[in-house]
Amino acid sequence: MTSIVIWPNFELNRYPSMWVVGDTRVSAAGGSPLLEDAAKIFGLPVVCRAPGQDGFFSQVYFEHSFGYCFAGSTLMGQNSYLSLVPLLSNLVSPNRYVPSMSDVAHFALKFIRRTFGEYKERAGPGAMFEAAIFGWCHVNQRLEIWHFQPKVQNDVYEIALFSHVDLQFKDFLYLGDEKQEVKRLIEAAFDEEAAPGRPPERSPRRVVDELIADGDRRSIGGDQQLAIANQFGFQPYTLLRPRVVGQPGAYMSYLGIELNQDNNAVGQAIVGGPGMA
Repeated sequence: MTSIVIWPNFELNRYPSMWVVGDTRVSAAGGSPLLEDAAKIFGLPVVCRAPGQDGFFSQVYFEHSFGYCFAGSTLMGQNSYLSLVPLLSNLVSPNRYVPSMSDVAHFALKFIRRTFGEYKERAGPGAMFEAAIFGWCHVNQRLEIWHFQPKVQNDVYEIALFSHVDLQFKDFLYLGDEKQEVKRLIEAAFDEEAAPGRPPERSPRRVVDELIADGDRRSIGGDQQLAIANQFGFQPYTLLRPRVVGQPGAYMSYLGIELNQDNNAVGQAIVGGPGMA
């Protein structure tokens, strides 16, 4: 399955942000690893256009991005995301309406429910998945998480939508395997005393790193995927990894893949963006 944590971070008071971290392993139905560099956390763009002087909807008046992540069925998770991107990035409104995160989540729910309803008839338990949209809502001026999760309704599994909007320090949402155990580990990590290089606001990162390093957890592994969403949108992070722990020398990686001169060039441009140790 997977292990993903979403939580608010208030280290910068003026710019509260939503952090998300997850592993990168995808496993087969029997539990054996299929991919160790799978992406499960994505940016979900929302672009709105109004009529321009040419008479077409060509004038962008609102552009933002939220985070999207999933756990469980990779086919369900990726297909749901890929279905939403071209639609949410092509919204139009003559009166320049700005959608809230609630608007986006309820729109996504319609598509996710339809796909899940059809797929579960064919795949059964293999269709099970959960997903979340998270980030900064410009309409409500706050951090929000919208959680899509299968629930039994009228003796049938359907996707239900849950909101998390009054977010405080130590709040978090966990998606993935071994929920009770991992939640306990995260809560304990938040309660640890601060130490140099170990701010409590980043405790879930350490927990997920430890889960990935634990070879006994077959469905959680690969490397860490990290991203941050705030007033300015969604931003994926590369990771600074030591070549040998405890020794000088490090490299930047994404999904466990080293980024170097052989694979980071796009013509005369190179892969940039923020990174973190």
